Amino acid sequence: MNYCEYDSNYKELALNIENFFSNSKNLLFQGRNSIKIVEFNRKKVAIKYFKIPNFINKIAYRFFRDSKAKRSYKNAKKLIYLGINTPKPIAYVEKPKALFFDKSYYICEFFDYDFEIRDVLKSSNFKDRETILKEFVKFSYNLHNLGVYHIDYSPGNVLIKRDNNSYIFSIVDVNRMKFIDFSNSLRFKNLSRFSTSIEDLEFIAKEYAKISSIDENFAILELRKYHNKHQDYLKRKQLLRKLKGK
Repeated sequence: MNYCEYDSNYKELALNIENFFSNSKNLLFQGRNSIKIVEFNRKKVAIKYFKIPNFINKIAYRFFRDSKAKRSYKNAKKLIYLGINTPKPIAYVEKPKALFFDKSYYICEFFDYDFEIRDVLKSSNFKDRETILKEFVKFSYNLHNLGVYHIDYSPGNVLIKRDNNSYIFSIVDVNRMKFIDFSNSLRFKNLSRFSTSIEDLEFIAKEYAKISSIDENFAILELRKYHNKHQDYLKRKQLLRKLKGK
């Protein structure tokens, strides 16, 4: 028995998700999870397949917690309700095995983006770089004011599309998300993964301070503090992998 929720226009896709996913050769991303693009009813949709969880989460997702697929679907719906761009959710599908949670899929419309914010941060010569970074700060400020805490808010999860002389921002990988009231400190913690460049960090902090009326020195110090903490975490993680021989 499948557990799912779907847009009625995509019933066939949702109920036959395994066939559509396995038959698609259009792989968009391959990692811990996989994303493929599928043509359905003359539209491009993205299907995200979540890795089968460990034993504990097989029980937790079956009986006690929403799965990553279900959370992605519910969070995307809430984001759209709040007026925040994210690819339109179409369905989530859970496929238990006996008493345990097993496979799960999240389906959304494909957002035909031009680049990620990561591309902008990596290149000092990126076209309209300063304008894009300013728009990114405004987008982030709006997220925070609406109470959206994207736990995986990182350079690969902010997609950007050029629209004449402006830019459309969209967030993805939305399964880990909270809806809360932000302290000023938490605002900068949420931005701490967006650059390894001190110059870019200061630019982001100053722009955020300017539009939020937060003290500029406080903004710079908080963003640097959380950035350094995140870098230390990455170093520890890398060292642990080396010790494990991975």
